[in-house]
Amino acid sequence: MALNKRILFLTIFLFVEISVAATHVAVLETVSEKDVIGRSEKMFLTDKLRDRAKAVLPAYMGYVIMTRENINAMLPPGKSIEECEGSCLVETGKNIAADYVAQARVGKFGEQLTLTVELYETAANNLVASFTTRKDDAVGLLEDIEHEADNFFGKVLQTSSVDGKMIKSDENNDNTIANVLEDSRDGKKYRIVKIGNQVWMAENLNHKIRNSGCYGNKSANCEKYGRLYTWSAASKICPDGWHLPSKNEYTTLFSSVGGKATAAKKLKTKIGWKNNGDGLDTYGFSALPAGGKDPKGKYNFEFLGTKFWSSTVEQNDKAASIYLTNGSSAYLGLDNKKNAYSVRCIKDSE
Repeated sequence: MALNKRILFLTIFLFVEISVAATHVAVLETVSEKDVIGRSEKMFLTDKLRDRAKAVLPAYMGYVIMTRENINAMLPPGKSIEECEGSCLVETGKNIAADYVAQARVGKFGEQLTLTVELYETAANNLVASFTTRKDDAVGLLEDIEHEADNFFGKVLQTSSVDGKMIKSDENNDNTIANVLEDSRDGKKYRIVKIGNQVWMAENLNHKIRNSGCYGNKSANCEKYGRLYTWSAASKICPDGWHLPSKNEYTTLFSSVGGKATAAKKLKTKIGWKNNGDGLDTYGFSALPAGGKDPKGKYNFEFLGTKFWSSTVEQNDKAASIYLTNGSSAYLGLDNKKNAYSVRCIKDSE
């Protein structure tokens, strides 16, 4: 009997631990203006959004995509998830204990159907991502969901909040989102963050250029991690007003966050790293374990580490790189220019 009680206690304990660590994402039922599309079509659009959320935010990274049954069971008596839209999304998310809540709304513009999808972080009441599209029928809207949803839910991977603020600040530093960088070349938007006296991109660059690619040749990894660039591509890829950081500029970054010995822990995301390698993301830099590719085309160290190119060339065929592992320390190294690594751009001095 005592042994059974102990097993039961351990089971409950582990369940609680897993539940506490998990990040719950709820995709509420798609809503529409009266008679615009049918109930079955709305449910199908919702299911497609949930499927993409599961693909982008997998369980092994600590995400739980709530099912239709989960959501209905946790709603207050008499409340339907189809009743909510607009400002009440966050409140509904809180009612069902979701960390993030998303919903699609279908309307009409002339003879066409419109679709607007929004994603909120409930704790901070922040709009994390949204997209709007317009098509002739529900099939067209479904195609746009398939095209947009991976990037849409991928924003969760770079988002953190503490006490209602998008970026957690160190007690000795005032680190806030300075703005959002929009790359005029392709329209992509990147969060940016000020750390010390430097302004950094808070997401990996994802601008397509020759000698760049996605980890494992999977387009979803470009949306998740940004692209991997050889040094020749990285050296000329930053948008106007920004540049590839030098080794000295990375050294300044490490000093601003307390030194190389703890820099990786403070600069890494809170989830996504294997072998207990998750970081604190204290400054909003949000480094993901994007891995890299060697000159022979082999991809390696995804989930375990990431490397960023610097502009500093120390040998004809080698350039300085920055390596964040699943440990606490950050490292400065020297790598073959034909390797492919991630890029973070830093704003030019004013």
